[in-house]
Parts: sequence; structure tokens; C-alpha cells
Amino acid sequence: MKTGKILDPIHGLIEITEIEEFIINQKIFGRLRKVKQNTLLNYIFPGANHTRFEHSIGVMHLAEMIYNKSNENVETTYLKKQKYGVDKKYFSVIDYIKEKNKQEVILQELRLAALLHDIGHGPTSHKFDDFTITGEQLLEILYTKKNIFNEYLNYFEKYIDLKNLKNDKIEHELVSCVFVINLIHTLKENQNFTDESKEIIHLLRIKNILKMIDPEFLPDYEIEIEGKNFTNYFNSIIASFPFDADRMDYLYRDSFYSGVKYGFFDQSRILASLLPVEHQGKFTLGIKKSGLDSIIRFIQSRNHLYTQVYFHKTNCATNAMLDFVFRNLENESALENIKDYDSFENFYCKNGDEYFFNNTLKTILDNNGCKICEAGCVENDVLDELLDRNLWKKAIEMRENIQVDKIDEEKIHNIKDYVKALKEKEEIHRYDPNKMIKLKSKLENEEKKIYIQEHYSSNFGLKGIEKSKLVLIDQEHVNGVRDDWNKINDEFYFLSQTNVFIKRIYVRRTFNTAKEFTEIENKIKQYMKELDMK
Repeated sequence: MKTGKILDPIHGLIEITEIEEFIINQKIFGRLRKVKQNTLLNYIFPGANHTRFEHSIGVMHLAEMIYNKSNENVETTYLKKQKYGVDKKYFSVIDYIKEKNKQEVILQELRLAALLHDIGHGPTSHKFDDFTITGEQLLEILYTKKNIFNEYLNYFEKYIDLKNLKNDKIEHELVSCVFVINLIHTLKENQNFTDESKEIIHLLRIKNILKMIDPEFLPDYEIEIEGKNFTNYFNSIIASFPFDADRMDYLYRDSFYSGVKYGFFDQSRILASLLPVEHQGKFTLGIKKSGLDSIIRFIQSRNHLYTQVYFHKTNCATNAMLDFVFRNLENESALENIKDYDSFENFYCKNGDEYFFNNTLKTILDNNGCKICEAGCVENDVLDELLDRNLWKKAIEMRENIQVDKIDEEKIHNIKDYVKALKEKEEIHRYDPNKMIKLKSKLENEEKKIYIQEHYSSNFGLKGIEKSKLVLIDQEHVNGVRDDWNKINDEFYFLSQTNVFIKRIYVRRTFNTAKEFTEIENKIKQYMKELDMK
């Protein structure tokens, strides 16, 4: 039963259960108020100050909407065909779960998974993934709290081996698994709930929640209901191509707060087209062919938001400056001295975006960066420039649309082949990294100390297609469903060819006039020509 309320500018009134209220009030979740959804996008779009906190609540709200509508649509479809004597062809989750309390438990697990899908994000969101700890260090930390993580240590070890993360930096998805396990453990230990909530809490399965967020973390576990596998169905609700609750929320939210119109789409039409469907022996989320136009518009809206907002030249300037600040810290970690779980969690609670920039990163640069710089830490100066919004200026820009040609298509037998071909073509068109190093060296060794930083933005027209479990319900197709999204019709094929790559070179503002900037710009072009940089 929902007992609490949150007023959201995007979705209106969002009702929450007391279980969700407990999670939202925990320190490790509340810290998401200090982590912006798009880091420094507010430097370009002043209203874009929204955070991972409200986004997570919005995803939870949409996840239930997708769940409810997809199951309601089963009965609606059956009733429409009943007068023609057609037997029930599709089955809802409710058809398999007869007991009301079990229905409430699985829905609560879904809502918690959606609420906690971003809980592992550190300060600066995706940028922080390059600044965390290695898989081996994470295991050492988890072993300090074996009473909580003991059941899952083997899964962490296997996942780290599978992803080759033992000596490499972990990503926020794995940190999310850590915090989810601890949060639900804390929830189960608390007794200050109504009897109804206590019963649901007792039946909550941590593995179900983890599997809904990241199926790869528990490779030998599936979400089963009455002998049927529903893992793909629940995971598709939270994270899947071509749409999911996560994308639906951030498209609306980022558009709203940025003040642009690119990310809006026909939500009601998409919801009306959803059905749970059995595909290759597993239940997944399917969309009826009648909703295809709405899905196409959704993908287009997302692509336009990327090119016009996320890839805005000034937003990319902030990212290029961050890359420059981190340039000599590849082997450093913000959590290097943290050896136990409590300290690990406290670091995340303490380090919101502002604190990380002004304190943690400053300290790391003072301790490490200045050892490399001869006359002082230029990275520290650049960080000050970034925080003061004295942003670097774009000197060079190249835009390319990479297509998979006919020769490539002969080698493509599935989605993974398609994505691999795209990535190979992307690498061919990138600047030669060795030439870029030479270019930087030549410019920095000049008397005027010209500092530059390259930045790459890439967006596949059908981004996420290789991990998609969502299918199209097409009665004209031989199997009744299909998942070859890039070949469904001409519009999808066109989207599959719309793969944008933007390459930019930014220059530090050591100039005072437009004439001085033009001279620096020409010098960059001259050196690029000498180095045969295309």
C-alpha cells in the first residue's frame, strides 16, 4: 500500500510505499541529491540542475506504469478477440501469480530495482568510473563486511573475472550491486513497519532486484514465476533498447530542465502497445506493430537530444577540460586509501559533485599532479577555470556519419556483428592517438604554452541494440515476434545508418583577442597538416 507522496514536475504526484520511503531516506540514496544528472550541463542550459535523485524516483514510477499497462493490455486484447471466439493468446504476470501478496512482492521488487538502478553513480556520474578502484580492491573492501556480502562474494569474484576488472577500474553498475545488497539487508533488519509491509519485506528477494538491474551479475540465477522465466521481461522494463523506464524519464526530464523540445514523445501510445510475450522459451516485453511509429519517434527524440544537448560544443568543452584535468591521473583513484566497507560508503555519501571538485579532486591534484608539472600544476589551474566557467574554446570540429556498407553487411549475421562493424569503422575515423600526442607536445613546448584537448562524441542511431531483449510482435513474421530491429522497415534501417561521430579540439584561453585566437587556430591546423592528421 502506498502511504507517501512526492510531487514531481515531470510526472505529477508520485505515490510511494513506506518501504520505498525508508530506502529514499537512507543516507546512501539521499546523496544522489548532490549528483547532477548531467554534471555541468547547467553551464549551457541554466535550468539543468536536476539530479540522479529525482530521476531515480521517476524511473520507479514509470517502471510500474509499464508493468501495469503491459499486463492490463493482455486482458484488453483478449476481450477484443473474445467475440470472435479467439482463445487467450497472451498471458500476463498476474495470470501466473494468483496470490495477491506475491503480486505485491514482485511489483515491489521491480519498483525497488528501478529506484536503485543508479545508486552506484559517483560524483560527476559516468566520468567517475575512470577514477574509482579496481575489482581486486573492491573485493578486499567487501570482505570487511562478510556478514552482509558473504552470500554474494562468489558472484562478485566471477563478475570481476568475466569483465577482466581485477586490475582495472570498476564501473558504477557493480557499485550499484554493492549498495543494493547493503540497503535491502538494512531494510530487512528494521522492524519499524506496518504488518503488511513486514510481510512484503520478508518475502523480498535481493537476487530478483539485482537480476532486474544487471542480469550479468547473477549468471546462474533467473527470475521464475510458476516455472516460467521472467528475467528478460523485468530487465526490459528498466533497461533495454529501443525504450525503457530509464530512457523515458531522462528524455522528458532532461528536455524539461534544459528548456528544449527534443526529448518529448508519445508516452500513452507506447504504453498502450505493450504486452508480455514468450520468446525463445523466456518471457520478455513486446510491443505491438501498431505502436511502431511511436517507437521510431522515441528513438529520433533521443538521438536529437544527444546531438543538440549532450553533444553541444560548450558541454563537450567542460568534458574536454575534465579529461585534461585527469590526464596524468590514469593510475590514481579517489578511493585509494579506503580499505573497509564503511569508509567506502562514507566516501560516496560525502562526495557530491561540488565537494568532489572543490576538495577531493583538488587534494589529489596537489598530491600527485604537481609532481609532473614543472612550474606548478596546470591541471589545478584548469580545474579552477572550469569551476569559474572560463571554458576552453573550440578550434577544430569534424562531423561524420558512419555507415555499414554492403561489404560489411555480408559479414553481419546478428546484432553483435552489426555493432562490432560500427565500432571498427569508428576507430578507423578517429585521430591517430600517437599523432595527437605529438600535436599536443609541439603546441605545449611552444613559447606561448598552447594547451589543447581533443574530445570525441559518438552516438549510434540504434544505441543499445546489442543488449536488447525487447521484441516486436509481428503476426506477419514467421515466428510472430522478431528482434532484428535494424531490419524491421526502411525507417529503422535509416536509423541504423545514422551513426554520428563528432571530433573536436579545444584550446585553453591563453589568448585575449579574436586575432590571437585565430593565430593559435591556424597554428593547430598547420601542425595537423604537417603531421598528416585528417
